[in-house]
Amino acid sequence: MSYRCQWKKLCNLPLAVLMLLVGGLVLQPLNRAVSHAQHTRGLQLPPPRIAQKDAFTQQLAFFTLGGLRSLAAELTSLDATNAWSHRDWPRADARWQTVTTLAPRRVNYWVAASRDMATNAAGDILSRDNINRRDRTMQAHHYIQRGEDYLLSGLANAPDSPLLYARLGDFYSDLYRRPEFGKAAAAYARAVELGAPQIYSRLRFYNLCRIRGREQEALALGRELFADPRNNVPALRTLIYVLQHKLNLPPEQRLSIEQLFGNHKRARRDFNTFRRNTLLYPTNGIEEYLNGQDES
Repeated sequence: MSYRCQWKKLCNLPLAVLMLLVGGLVLQPLNRAVSHAQHTRGLQLPPPRIAQKDAFTQQLAFFTLGGLRSLAAELTSLDATNAWSHRDWPRADARWQTVTTLAPRRVNYWVAASRDMATNAAGDILSRDNINRRDRTMQAHHYIQRGEDYLLSGLANAPDSPLLYARLGDFYSDLYRRPEFGKAAAAYARAVELGAPQIYSRLRFYNLCRIRGREQEALALGRELFADPRNNVPALRTLIYVLQHKLNLPPEQRLSIEQLFGNHKRARRDFNTFRRNTLLYPTNGIEEYLNGQDES
């Protein structure tokens, strides 16, 4: 492209953009030194590669070379949203890669990128009847994996983010893909350690309940949570009862129906709601209790 053509394009830019560009270029030597120091210390990813055939990223070169990485990231995230609206998942993935490279400390970008890939892209691909089942499954798996990749990369850049650990727990506990309850419980535990709300302790408990061999650990956590009235919810009460029955604890080591539910009427109500759950929770002891109540 000739210098005359480049100058003509620059002249057509809005004045505010030109001022930002000039300011960024003036600061470029300082920005380059700071970026080099951060990259050397592992605090920043290398600059994004600008694809030669991608007009959008060529336009972003003005901003990234001028040191305006945050503005470039924001503009690129808007184009990622545009790709979502057109169900153009390869472009969306490419845009999110650029966004997270430009602003690796912005946790919300990693979360949005993961959701766009693992939920939106994978769900859309699975719903397309014009793709054969095998290809749909393979493509959906690819985007689910990309969703996990974004969360793990986000944690590599922001290892103390409770939000990223919480979303990683959500990812591993999602029943619509192959769940990994152990990883989900560990992610929720770390989220709570970093300051996430109390609900994530309950989510950790719910995942532990689903893991064979970890019932004792789950019961200990459940009882600890139950001591706080804020956690007195039907699922937690019921699962404590189930775990006690599954572990075959003697009566003196169990929390009684009255302690857990207040009365048998409340227990029957909660048990009837819970016994047909499709969430892979154990239900040990519930049918026996309900049958015994019917006979009494």
